[in-house]
Amino acid sequence: MKQRHWISWFCIALVSSLALVAASVADDPPATEAERAYEIKATMLCPVCDGQNVLESNAPVAAAIRAQVDELVSEGRSDAEIRAWMARQYGKDVNANPPRTGIGSLIWIVPVFVAVASTGFLVFAFRKWRVGRGSELSDDDVTIVSSLREPT
Repeated sequence: MKQRHWISWFCIALVSSLALVAASVADDPPATEAERAYEIKATMLCPVCDGQNVLESNAPVAAAIRAQVDELVSEGRSDAEIRAWMARQYGKDVNANPPRTGIGSLIWIVPVFVAVASTGFLVFAFRKWRVGRGSELSDDDVTIVSSLREPT
C-alpha cells in the first residue's frame, strides 16, 4: 500500500512539473507591434558588445538592429522570420534564447528533471531517516556503545 502512495505522489509531481514547463515555454503573443518589437530586441544580443542586448547597447550596430527589427515587425514578419533574418545578417549568436528543439531543448528540460529528481531523492531520504528513529536498541548495540564511551 505504501509503495502505491509514493508512486502516486511521484506521478503528481511529474505531471505538475511538466505542466510548469509547458506553461513557461508557451508563447504568449504581445498585444501590440511595439511590445512585440521590444520583446525581440530584448532577446537579441549586440554582435559587437560583450553579452549586452540590443536594447541596452549604445553601439551603432545595435541601433541599426533596433531600427531593422521595428521595420520588419511593421512589415508583418513573424518572430521566427525576424530572428532568422538577423541570424543570417549578424550570425546565429545574435539570438539570446537557446533553441527549443533538438539538442538545445535540453537546456530547458534538464534543470526541471534535476529539480524533480532531487526533490524525490530528498523526500525518500528524509522518510527513510525518519523511519529508523523508532527502532529499539538491542543488548549488543548497548554493549558496543557503552564500551566506546568508557575512557581508555
